[in-house]
This record gives sequence, structure tokens and C-alpha cells, in this order.
Amino acid sequence: MDQQDRTMNLAMVRVQDLTSGYEESEVLKEITMSARRERITAILGASGCGKTTLLKHFIRLYQPWRGSIHLFGHDITAMDENEFNRLLHKVGVLFQNGALLNSMSVAENVAIPLEQHTDLPREIISRLVQVKLGLMGLNYASERLPSELSGGMRKRAALARALALDPPLLLCDEPTSGLDPITTASLDELIVKLRDQLGITVITVSHDVASIQRIAEHVVFLDKGRLLFEGSLAQAKKSGIQLIEEFFAKG
Repeated sequence: MDQQDRTMNLAMVRVQDLTSGYEESEVLKEITMSARRERITAILGASGCGKTTLLKHFIRLYQPWRGSIHLFGHDITAMDENEFNRLLHKVGVLFQNGALLNSMSVAENVAIPLEQHTDLPREIISRLVQVKLGLMGLNYASERLPSELSGGMRKRAALARALALDPPLLLCDEPTSGLDPITTASLDELIVKLRDQLGITVITVSHDVASIQRIAEHVVFLDKGRLLFEGSLAQAKKSGIQLIEEFFAKG
């Protein structure tokens, strides 16, 4: 097995020559990148460079014009809807605003994936919900409404829901957006802890330099829809690329 084959085998997500956009406007241009198993990969770049657009391709919210996207070794661009929906159960998503349902308690929000995608009895679902909330340090808040939680608690509750089905892959869109520095550091610590405890792969889109330096092991840096750099965090900081140096200097 050569080096390229070994890299492909280790990759949880692999993108090859991805070009995509909206209507006539090209947003992503020939992106090739990968995210290895049980590592935290950060997708970085200036606002409007295509970070979140790339992330949304991983759950087929957008279809590429050209190129391929492999999750768990499967080309999702070639899957029919039923095949992809089954695969999607292995992907957890932490949305930027949490996307919790305000009319439901924290426990009810976390239970949604289990109710929709399993045949487990109510008693087992309730136990699993408490386990997930326990991982987040939120057992005491299970009966509260999202509106009764702080910003950091809402993010933790949303993270519990994203991990309800024990997915091996977690996608995070600006997970620390709107949080103060202390709460951000606490959430970063939790994400790293969960990666270590659960053996999950994390891909996060972020512009928070301090957060990135705490959690990221692998960096994908985009510039105007093109891949500018891919490598380790240490390599990124020593890349000699002015745009990347300026980005990290802000932290």
C-alpha cells in the first residue's frame, strides 16, 4: 500500500477536485482535502471564502458541479436518497446557533434523533438522553427550555443532540460564535475531551484564532474559494504564506 492509499484509508472525509457554486456564481474551485479519523480538522479562511459552503457539501445540502466527496469511504455524490439518509445517521451536526426547538425541553431536544431514527423504548431513550447530557455536564438542566439557558449551555445541549446517535463524525459550524472567552475555552476543552473519550472525528469551521489553536490538529485554509493550504496546525503557522500568517497574528 503506497502513501496515497494509506492516507485514503485513514480519511473519514475525502474531497477530490470539488467545484461548486450557486446558480452561475462559482464559490468553491477544485478543492481537494481530507480529514483523518479521530482528529480535529479546522476549515479556516476569511469571511466569504467558502468555509461553511464546503461543510454543507458533506451533508449534501449542496451538490457539487464537479468532483467527489467520500464519507467513510463512500462517494456520497453517487448515492441515492435512501442510501445517503442511512449514512447520515453516522454524522452529527452542531449548528452555529444551536438550532434547538424552543418549545421543547433540553431532554426532549436531545431525544429527537433517537425517536426519529431508532425503535428504542421510551425508557431506554430517556436513559440515553441523560447519559448524553451527563457528558456535557447538563443533567441538572434536562427539564429547562432553551430560552432558560446561557449561550454556553445551549451549545452544550445542541452538542448532546448532535451526538445522540453516537456518530463517528461531528461537523461544527462556528461552534464558539457568540460566546465569551471563558465559555469558549470551556467548550473547546469539552470538544477535545469528547474526541478522546468517544474516538470521534471532528471537522469545524471557525474564525476564532484562540479556539483553533486550542483544538485543531489539522488545518484546511481556503482563500476565495480555492485551497491555499492543508497540513498540521504547526505547519500552517510556519507556512510562510502571508495570508495565513496574518490570520494567526490576530490571535
